[in-house]
Amino acid sequence: MDGSGLFCQRGCTAFPTPYLLATPCNINLGKSHTVTQSITAFTPALFVSLFMGLPLAAQCVPADMRTTLSDAERLAVQEEVADIPYGVGRAFEATRGDASLFLFGTFHSEAAGDMPAALTSAIANADRVFVEVTAADNAAFQEQMQRDPSIIMDLDGPGLQQDLTEQDWAALSEALRPLGIQPQIADTLQPWFAATMVSIPLCEVQQQARGGQPIDAKIEVEATALGKPVLGLETVEETFAVFAGISREAQVDFLRLELSDTDTSGAIFMTLAKQYTEGRIAEIQALSNVLAARDIPMEQVNAMNDVLLEPLLNQRNRNWLPAIVDAGREGSAVIAVGALHLGGEDGLLRLLEGEGFDITRIELDGEVRE
Repeated sequence: MDGSGLFCQRGCTAFPTPYLLATPCNINLGKSHTVTQSITAFTPALFVSLFMGLPLAAQCVPADMRTTLSDAERLAVQEEVADIPYGVGRAFEATRGDASLFLFGTFHSEAAGDMPAALTSAIANADRVFVEVTAADNAAFQEQMQRDPSIIMDLDGPGLQQDLTEQDWAALSEALRPLGIQPQIADTLQPWFAATMVSIPLCEVQQQARGGQPIDAKIEVEATALGKPVLGLETVEETFAVFAGISREAQVDFLRLELSDTDTSGAIFMTLAKQYTEGRIAEIQALSNVLAARDIPMEQVNAMNDVLLEPLLNQRNRNWLPAIVDAGREGSAVIAVGALHLGGEDGLLRLLEGEGFDITRIELDGEVRE
């Protein structure tokens, strides 16, 4: 969603969604260990590494955690989204004079479904297509990761285990075991990376391992087939640098939150996917906050969001804006980014309004009205 999409699925869903295109590469850890990783392009909503070669399993089972909300929780969700600009919808047109931009919010998973007809048409008529990170850049970064795994691993530090309680460490070890990650390898992971892996339900990992394509990948494939230039708004290296800039303390906090209830990760994931297809984008964040508040006080959830939202959503939006505005000057363009990047006071749509663009929502099949 990307969005950046949602990075994690609980209170830390301030992160753009991390359900992105995955391809495998090997990361060598000295002479004694080789871990097969799959490195993905970010956003949340969050490039993640998905582990390949897993046993087959059923697809994620449809679920809707909204049915478990109390009246107070439901009211909290409604109040949080009430005044969020552009909180409903996945597709928007931004126009200024002759400039025309088609902005589409993605959910980085095959659960997002097929490309809507309006998106396919927009790509066919566009001069260029922008995504968060291109497949080519992702492939180049994989080669760099083989040479330098320190971006996601701390091979010289004291280890992740010392930052966690005995209970949390046991939960992390158990969560990573189906992925073939042994505790001695888990101990070397950067906290944000461990949280990413824990946040993704195994059924989704297996689905992508079997070749399932998130909508982001489908967009790039479609554009390439039509001969449209595909450009990245950032590089994978720049994305990883965002995570590196978050304090280790904050990273450990959202890892602990992810570990607090791994049993419901599949149900939460499918609920977010359902909200996405309904166009209830702002509600994704609000629901995630409410669910997280079942484990920790809402004040702590809000504090965590304050730490994460600025670098992972707001600052990246500002970084992307010049390229998006320039794209409008040079003809028509499709901008496909995690859905959480579009709405809100600091979202891309509000930023484009500030640049003189008129914004019109394009309602897609299955979405709710305003």
